[in-house]
Amino acid sequence: MITKITITILSLLIFISTSVAYACDFKMGQFGDSREKIKLDLPPMSFPDQFDGETVLIPLEEICKDDEDLFGTMITYLYINKKLSQIRLERPLFNDARLMDFSMKKYGIFALPTGIKKIDWRGSNQWENNSERIIYIHTDIQGGSLELLEINSKLYEKDLITYFEKFGKWLDSQK
Repeated sequence: MITKITITILSLLIFISTSVAYACDFKMGQFGDSREKIKLDLPPMSFPDQFDGETVLIPLEEICKDDEDLFGTMITYLYINKKLSQIRLERPLFNDARLMDFSMKKYGIFALPTGIKKIDWRGSNQWENNSERIIYIHTDIQGGSLELLEINSKLYEKDLITYFEKFGKWLDSQK
């Protein structure tokens, strides 16, 4: 009996670890890499700005061609001083919580309040590892909901703060 339980638990752990290993790898390089590391058939949309940043937008289906559950998700790569500093996955108006499923599979399960369906839950969760801060947000927007998964490099955290401070000051000056 104990052997059956042990085998079942080991099989389940192997299944879970392999399903995470096959999850979409949207990173396209490492934090700190330059934009030139992005190699795609079609060049991505790129938006340089006045704050030493460059935003590169790529539809997830260009990178993860087999992960149809997440089609329609936009990946935003933020380069500050020509170094990859932040990655965001944005999934607006799908109202399906698929980015939550992906996040939990890749970074770890978090508890939802009892009695609330995943699709109806609104809030955020954070994970952290040695080099990254990961934030998942599910919120309401006009016409539906928005799921957001943000991965920030701890190594470039000061650059991110400085960048967003400059951006915020500029926004305030536009009033």
